[in-house]
Amino acid sequence: MSEKPLISFDYAIKYLLKNKGDYDIIEHFISAVLAVQGYKPVKINALLDGESTKESKALKHSIADLVVEDVDGNKYIVEIERAFTPNFMHKACFNSSRLIVDSISGNQDYTTIKKVFHISLLYFYTKNMEKPMYHGQTIIHEIDTAHPIDMRIANQGLVVYEHHNVFPEYFFISVPLFNDVVTSELTEWLYVMKHSDIREDFKSPYMKKVAERLSILKMDTAERNAYFHYLKEAVQAQDTLTSAKLEGEQIGIEKGEKIGIEKGEKIGIEKGKVEGEKIGIEKGEKIGIEKEKMQIAQNMLQLGLPLDTIAAVTGLSVQVIQSLPGESALS
Repeated sequence: MSEKPLISFDYAIKYLLKNKGDYDIIEHFISAVLAVQGYKPVKINALLDGESTKESKALKHSIADLVVEDVDGNKYIVEIERAFTPNFMHKACFNSSRLIVDSISGNQDYTTIKKVFHISLLYFYTKNMEKPMYHGQTIIHEIDTAHPIDMRIANQGLVVYEHHNVFPEYFFISVPLFNDVVTSELTEWLYVMKHSDIREDFKSPYMKKVAERLSILKMDTAERNAYFHYLKEAVQAQDTLTSAKLEGEQIGIEKGEKIGIEKGEKIGIEKGKVEGEKIGIEKGEKIGIEKEKMQIAQNMLQLGLPLDTIAAVTGLSVQVIQSLPGESALS
């Protein structure tokens, strides 16, 4: 498995936001995503706290929360996060809702709410998704028609309230599902996210700067160590561990019950029950742990980590890791 020339894009976002001189790369990525729905290019105005101060850090794992402004002066909040498990829609709903609440102070009214664009970078395959990018939003329309409307309401004092385009919009980008066909600036970004590399035929003027700023070889020792530490934390994130643990526990319970019943029938009902429960628990715990290691190793493969690093983190042998589905796709 060859080393990827660029750092992973989800890490690159935080890495680039440390320097205002690199904001244009993130601005171009966000603009390319929003352009799919007809929005104009944006510039970053401010960085918000990526971890909500009102919730546990374990509940919210945003890569970045930004205030942006388009060429017409419209200001939006853009939230970017990564996801490794299929509960991404629930996380997106929770995070965007919390971001809206956190963005208004106690002395402000609801009309100060800014529209939120939520961008999820998904690093896994799902059965119900066939394309690499999906979009969703809330649209208000008349009950007897499907025509969207903007609401304009006046009170008795003839103060007019505009209700236009205030609801959050969601962009879900499944990185592994991208088919490597590059036809636009957005698909160039999808290619970079999937392969951590840039092709010579890319047309975007920003890609040369991306290659320069995100090169692993040009990172100093401290930066490179921080990057590999980030990758290790990514595959051990709470959502990944929770998913692997639940799956392992379920397998353990089912396997334990089966072994317990079979063993119990042979040595007697009462003795079999005790012995079967013991064997079931031990067997279930072992299977759960091994399943969890396999899941973590496969996610690390998808992030492009070297085999020896994965072996050191998971305790699995290189031969076992090479047999995992993710290895063949990245070799």
